[in-house]
Amino acid sequence: MTKEDDAFLAQYDKDIEYARQQGAAQGSMPFSAAMFQKNSKQNLVEWELDFSQELTDIERLLRCDVLFRDKNGREGWIENTDKEAVVFNQRGVNDILREIILLVNKNKVLSYYGKEEISPRVRMVGHEIRSFIYNNYEYFGIDNEYKMNNYPMIVLAILDVIEAAYRRALNGETHKGLNEARVVNQSEPLMPQNFNIYPQLQGGKKKHWFNPMTWAR
Repeated sequence: MTKEDDAFLAQYDKDIEYARQQGAAQGSMPFSAAMFQKNSKQNLVEWELDFSQELTDIERLLRCDVLFRDKNGREGWIENTDKEAVVFNQRGVNDILREIILLVNKNKVLSYYGKEEISPRVRMVGHEIRSFIYNNYEYFGIDNEYKMNNYPMIVLAILDVIEAAYRRALNGETHKGLNEARVVNQSEPLMPQNFNIYPQLQGGKKKHWFNPMTWAR
């Protein structure tokens, strides 16, 4: 290679190191900001369709778990040791939760329901859940007055979560919103506009066959 080639390679190495240092100073490589934005949008989509927290809360409600706070102020849920205050036994928890999973899921919120459809459906669901529990109350462990008086409130709380899932499907808004996010995400370039990973190679350099960045100049 000629001295000019050697000089170009040396400059090329310096430019790579400069780009690496710039990325390190920003806490990432130069292209990672765009990637992070896409990951954030993907996380948003996953959050929109993830009902694991809601189902966990419902299961905790059915088991009548107790909120506990330790001496350091940290909170957590523990098993209720007062069996007379636990409304449902294991069979009741499993049977009710199995039905709810079919009503609170991503397929539900990605559906299309008109405004006039939601209220009748929610009323029907509420009626069926109440009837399901009442018709099986002996099998589900409801064996005292306290449990019988508390189960309607549990049904109401569950129904609120189910109604919220239906409301997200009003006129297919969730489905349309995710489609719009996907279109915007796909249209975004990987690199910011006019971004140059090799800023020191711009302008003033002599064309040379060994330097492909000068071929179009």
